[in-house]
Amino acid sequence: MAGILLMLWQTLSHTVLQLHAVQEKYTPAQDSILSVLSSHLTERGQYWMPGVPPGTPDDQYTEVFEKSMGKPNALILYNPTLDIDMTANLLRGLGVNLLLGLVLVWLLGKMHYPGFGGILMASLAVGFMSFLFHPYPGFIWYKIPGIWTELLDSLVAFGLAGAWLSWWMNRKK
Repeated sequence: MAGILLMLWQTLSHTVLQLHAVQEKYTPAQDSILSVLSSHLTERGQYWMPGVPPGTPDDQYTEVFEKSMGKPNALILYNPTLDIDMTANLLRGLGVNLLLGLVLVWLLGKMHYPGFGGILMASLAVGFMSFLFHPYPGFIWYKIPGIWTELLDSLVAFGLAGAWLSWWMNRKK
């Protein structure tokens, strides 16, 4: 059930609540931008611009970034073809959340007599740690938008799972 609650919150956060809209902004120039990208990028990947080719000497690397200070930059996630298989993606997401729920139950099961508050706080700590590991470093380096939504997602999802697990794990005591 913990994994189901994690998945439920993710679904609500991304759909009904639209908390991640800031991470999927629209531009009316999308057709021309995609045309330019597809004429210059041939393989799927994430591109940081300005960048330097692999193996660039440190002095040239420093020079490129010094010249770029104060100018525009971009982090581009590029896929040459759009292929969103909702069924496969939802099943993979559910599988990941079920695994996260099992790991959380295993971790909480290692605690001696944690009680409601202990389980809830430990679950919130796991959510906070997951936020601090990823996506917060992406925000630090690349100013990826929606960072507070990501924190909210981590805390609400693991808080819901922790609240339910607090009841479930202590029901026989």
